Amino acid sequence: MASVDDLRAVKRKYSAQLLRKPGVCGVDIEVRESGDAVLKIHLDTQDPKIRAALPTELDGFPVEYVYTGPIRKLILD
Repeated sequence: MASVDDLRAVKRKYSAQLLRKPGVCGVDIEVRESGDAVLKIHLDTQDPKIRAALPTELDGFPVEYVYTGPIRKLILD
């Protein structure tokens, strides 16, 4: 079981690299009801070629992918 602290280190190490890849629009950590933590990578495309080019694990931790569509900055007045 991955700890949140372990995944934070992995996220810091790989976020910039992942966000430069086509289709990647976000990287976060999700803690499930079971207490397990997982690294989630958000995609703005459902193109299987893009997904196939991305890693299935980072530093021994499994990675999950979710299609969220484009993420846009929200500007509040």
